Amino acid sequence: MIKSILTITTVLLSTIAFAQEQGNYIIVINNDTLQLDLDSERQYKTKSGERLSIQLSQSDILTYSDDMISFKHDKSISVSNTVIEEGIEQCVALESTGNGFIVQKYSSFNPSMLTQMMMNEITKESVSYGYTKTEKPFKKKLVSGEIIEGIQAIMTYKGENEYYTVATYGGKDEGIIVVTMLVSEGFKGREIIELFLETLSIH
Repeated sequence: MIKSILTITTVLLSTIAFAQEQGNYIIVINNDTLQLDLDSERQYKTKSGERLSIQLSQSDILTYSDDMISFKHDKSISVSNTVIEEGIEQCVALESTGNGFIVQKYSSFNPSMLTQMMMNEITKESVSYGYTKTEKPFKKKLVSGEIIEGIQAIMTYKGENEYYTVATYGGKDEGIIVVTMLVSEGFKGREIIELFLETLSIH
């Protein structure tokens, strides 16, 4: 199991998923179909001759939900969910800068003892490069009532800071690991992480 965790960590650190879904959507109106792209506008003529203006838009804040967790996220980032191996799934939402969050979900293993190991894995490259690491306890009550606990690390190098958080919640043979990464102060990184933590719920 430990080897699998390390392999998963290596994969998530080396791969940044940043893909905004684009493409055609189909709207069906009284058995008539219209193909639309997001934020595009089309004219539709009803059988009575009335012309309607139809536009497909997307909310600025979207909701992700599966059998174990749910949370809200900015529409500027996409969320991918991957089955790593039997009993382990990984949900990833990252900006192109590397800012964002990851949730690893375990249905046959309590990951609560993996907090420090995970933190060491995701920060070891920065430490090797010369960053100074300062750790402090992290604790957050979720909207669903559970408490995730772990470590927050501040990595400092020549006046630049990176922020990592690893926190877990575990029950009998199940649980989650939550990882947040703020490696660039630009874009919406901090807001994306705060929205995620404030809305994360365990089912």
